[in-house]
Amino acid sequence: MLTSLFLRTLNREASSPKHKSGEIIRTLQIEEGFRVADIGSGGGSFTLQFARRVGKTGRVYAVDARAEYLEFVRREAEKAGLDNVAFVLAKKGDMALPEGSLDLVFLRNVFHHLPEPGKYFGDLKRSLKPKGKVAIIEHKKKAAFSFVALFKHYTPPEDIVTRMEDAGYFLVESFDFLPEQTFNMFALK
Repeated sequence: MLTSLFLRTLNREASSPKHKSGEIIRTLQIEEGFRVADIGSGGGSFTLQFARRVGKTGRVYAVDARAEYLEFVRREAEKAGLDNVAFVLAKKGDMALPEGSLDLVFLRNVFHHLPEPGKYFGDLKRSLKPKGKVAIIEHKKKAAFSFVALFKHYTPPEDIVTRMEDAGYFLVESFDFLPEQTFNMFALK
């Protein structure tokens, strides 16, 4: 019950006009038939939007470390009549994503949770198509007494770029339309 309430709150926040989910989706240029991994899918707000975009010929992988979150997203996908979502329980050291198949990997407010981002994205390279992209949206540092600042739920954008470059990626583009987050797109070197 509390998990469902929490995930519904996350979904409301993600889809609020302030967080510009529509503009994020348009910027990602997801096409029919794409294969997309939503890393740290949480309540599935973006997973479900991606599933609608990729259509019947595409596939979305909802990836999360918490089985109860994936079960929530599974129920939401069923309610929405979406049968093109696969559910991947993230385990340490095991990505469990198909090799060479992903057009897009998407992370929203997840990067700061990764204990070894260089290794994580190094391992992830095997799942990307040669022209695949990685989109990373991350909190900006906020005032000293905010939740984001107190619990270090952010990563400075220059740190993200450095870690991604070290893992074998290059920065394709940065977007600045999100008031409280950074948004960077990467591709394989």
